[in-house]
Amino acid sequence: MNTLNQLKNKKILLAISGGIDSVVLTHLLHSHGTELLLAHCNFQLRGEESDGDEAFVHDFAKTLGIPLEVKRFDTHQYAIAHQLNTQLAARELRYEWFYELLETHHCDALATAHHANDNLETFLINLSRGSGLDGLLGIPQQTDKIVRPLLQWSRQQIYDYAEAHRLQWREDSSNASNKYVRNVIRHEIIPQMAAIHPNYLENFNQTQEYLHQSARFIDFYIEEWKKSCFNPEGGLSVPIAIDTQKLQSAPEIDLVLHKLFYPYGFGNVKDLKNLLFNAEAGKQLLSATHSLVKDSKGAWLKELTAESLPPTLTYEELTPPFNITKGDPNIAFMDADKLTAPLTLRQKQAGDFFYPIGLGVKKKLSKFFIDEKYSQVARENQWLLCSGEDIVWVIAKRLDERFKITENTQRILKVVVS
Repeated sequence: MNTLNQLKNKKILLAISGGIDSVVLTHLLHSHGTELLLAHCNFQLRGEESDGDEAFVHDFAKTLGIPLEVKRFDTHQYAIAHQLNTQLAARELRYEWFYELLETHHCDALATAHHANDNLETFLINLSRGSGLDGLLGIPQQTDKIVRPLLQWSRQQIYDYAEAHRLQWREDSSNASNKYVRNVIRHEIIPQMAAIHPNYLENFNQTQEYLHQSARFIDFYIEEWKKSCFNPEGGLSVPIAIDTQKLQSAPEIDLVLHKLFYPYGFGNVKDLKNLLFNAEAGKQLLSATHSLVKDSKGAWLKELTAESLPPTLTYEELTPPFNITKGDPNIAFMDADKLTAPLTLRQKQAGDFFYPIGLGVKKKLSKFFIDEKYSQVARENQWLLCSGEDIVWVIAKRLDERFKITENTQRILKVVVS
């Protein structure tokens, strides 16, 4: 009831299918004085039955005097175009539309009619797939934009409410089919649970509370490790220095690494351990949003920008007679026989040096950056092409003297930044 009171003075977009759950939620919120906008999706998957659902929702909204938005989707075509199964296609379509409605109609939240039985089914699906703790937490009661006021209600309680208020609703024929995993759980497994433990749903709700308590405790514990091992100014948008020596002492290291680095897009714990604790300085991992770079003292976590993303290089081996056109900083020519495959890309690390072409003597990379008037950001974003431990090319800036082509060169490697 607290959730209902919290929604009373808000404008709520309510997803209504015409089934008993969404009909009850609509009636319940409307009875409590919540301002509603109903949204109905016609996925056109069940022919006349889908059209009948749409007509029913129109009549129901009109009876209660609630505004209604309806949208028809070509779900089959969308699924084919995006290589999705029908269920995932329908989910993508409806939530994209719901978020548009939230913005255009200035609604405070989207309400869906998920209930305790839905939550249990989701738990069992995730359990059968081999989920971690996050997957076993079930459906959240509330997120930033979605609220589920019926999540503690059982299917039976919803049915009793509908009967008590003489509500009508539509039955979705697909709910009777065991074609879907969720329906198998609903029709076959949960009745067996009910036979073993009549209070199975109350027990499940209690178990969920214990799991959420455990999750909150773990999050607190992980935050303490983050404070200890990540630099104080660390965040999602700035370079973060990581104390790998201290981090390696964490108990249950696989869990700690997953929790610390998953928000930055790194999901493979084995790769994280190899990089953080075993890799040589200069090695890195990339996610869609961040780079994780090992150095001699620990590691750095950096947000990827257009400038910091590794360049795309193309390679072409040239043989005599050579056709070389110089002057483009994004093209380098080097003696292929002086290189050790495979060539690697990395960014700067402590102690780097090379022999800038034209100078012919050893020079620290840091001194080169100073002489070339690099900003700090430019230094962090500069990529290096390496042969073994040697810098071959400060990309688009300077080639190393040791790898230049000479009159004795037999094979040339042409490298292009594309």
